[in-house]
Amino acid sequence: MNKKGFGIIAGIIGSIGVAAAISSKNSQEKTVAKTHAKLISKIHDEFANSGKIEGTWLNRDTEVYFANNTKWMVYNGGVTLRKNGELEQYRLKIDAKSFAIILQEKIL
Repeated sequence: MNKKGFGIIAGIIGSIGVAAAISSKNSQEKTVAKTHAKLISKIHDEFANSGKIEGTWLNRDTEVYFANNTKWMVYNGGVTLRKNGELEQYRLKIDAKSFAIILQEKIL
């Protein structure tokens, strides 16, 4: 095979690799978006009776959290409520597997 033919084949293989990487990244981003939508919905369900929800937030990535000799992979998030005319804020740690809220801490 001459150099020109090798260059064409290498270019085609490289293009296929780039396309596969982009497709994989797009698929992963869609999965993360669906997960976050489920988690935000869960937060709203959990706090619906606590007051008017003014806002929620959730970190995109998980992190390791240790509590009671247990290692958890968690999402960090929070919720702001209006209760009896006053704002309340809570910091949350949500188990990445079960979506259970494992820490709820009032910060305001």
